[in-house]
Amino acid sequence: MKVLIKELPVSGGKLIAFEVKEDVTEEEFNKAAQLMKNRMEEHGKIRLLAKFHELPVREVSSITDRISFAKDNLKHIEKYAIVGDNKAFEAAAKIVGSASDIEIKRFEIKDEEKALEWVRE
Repeated sequence: MKVLIKELPVSGGKLIAFEVKEDVTEEEFNKAAQLMKNRMEEHGKIRLLAKFHELPVREVSSITDRISFAKDNLKHIEKYAIVGDNKAFEAAAKIVGSASDIEIKRFEIKDEEKALEWVRE
């Protein structure tokens, strides 16, 4: 079975970085969510970088679960860098940013290093 979400080596301390490929299974999402919850408990607030190669599309129940997780944990995320070329990520960043206190910004994949610098600032 191939891994569709993996933690990147730049993760550490308050920073959690993931690379997401294709549609993530519920099991993989739950593992990533638990890692984020553990870091939130340890540090209070975290910084998140997520690199997407394509726009993940899942069935509605799974999307609802993920939105629920995000809504329940937004207050624990200081900054969120979304790395992905799809323009839909730009709209998502604006929606989340306007609905929360998170500093959120989208970067193209070619600008991944800039995203990492930004999320660490």
